Amino acid sequence: MRILFLGSGPFGIPALRKLHSLRTDLQVATVPDAHHGRKRTLRPSPIKAEAQSLGLEVFECQRLRGKAGREILEQSAAQLIITADIRLILGSRFLEGPQHGCFNLHGSLLPRWRGAAPVVRALLAGDEQLGVTLYRMVAALDAGPMVGSRSWTAPTEVTAEEAEAHLALLAAELLEQHLEALERGDAPQTQQPEEGITLAPKVEKSEGWARWDGPASFVDRQVRALKPWPRTRSTVLRHCAGGQRDELILDQVRQIDGMPGAIPGTVLEVSNHQIVVACGQGAIAIERLQRIGKNSMTVQQLQLGMPFQAGDRFEGEDSR
Repeated sequence: MRILFLGSGPFGIPALRKLHSLRTDLQVATVPDAHHGRKRTLRPSPIKAEAQSLGLEVFECQRLRGKAGREILEQSAAQLIITADIRLILGSRFLEGPQHGCFNLHGSLLPRWRGAAPVVRALLAGDEQLGVTLYRMVAALDAGPMVGSRSWTAPTEVTAEEAEAHLALLAAELLEQHLEALERGDAPQTQQPEEGITLAPKVEKSEGWARWDGPASFVDRQVRALKPWPRTRSTVLRHCAGGQRDELILDQVRQIDGMPGAIPGTVLEVSNHQIVVACGQGAIAIERLQRIGKNSMTVQQLQLGMPFQAGDRFEGEDSR
């Protein structure tokens, strides 16, 4: 049976590798090469780079609706389509084209977190259980009948990057478990419940401003959920800088208890190991920071060129 794998981001790489190890009649479709960085260097998608290293035939497409979608189906002659992080909208006719259907590996326990950023939204919300779901695609967003799922209790300090890497491995295992049934056309499919539906919209850069007026637990979740993009940022106002505001990225933080209350964003304590900042509820100990365009540094390293003291202020976007 000919299988077409659709993907773009790194989430789909373990599943692609698994398919390549299990089946020989495999092709890949992905988005065209894109410009990256300040030099606008043209780079392939992670899935294209991986497919080429495996020696697989690769199709490129900017859309999978209408004529473009029909052309991919005709060129590939796919009987079964597996997708993971494709970042394109699949038209209804495209979904109906393959004999055995189109199935997606999604980074959440559906129906929770339907949409483009399920892992980030789950971490921001403080979900204890993360997971992946294999489901048959329909025209509605991530709403098709489920074939199977895998859950995972993530460590409390996990970042979005780390969580996605682990969930990608679970997705590959889930696909292997159900692959033969998908090929036979008799994979069990259970309709998603109407209760418990939440949406996971695309993350915007503006969401990266630290919410000092909220609880310390949320700032901690921000730092982990928004890593590697867009990162959690804050402006800082230091007494010794004469009123100049700088922008910093919070790279590593932890919640601490037992600190006195203060205006959110106020620096309460400074040592070589941490800068303690008041939040709307509780406080955050910042252990690593990053100046824009620079590498991550410990508090001790940062203070060699940017000293802090109690009473300095970390502020949000509105204070710029």
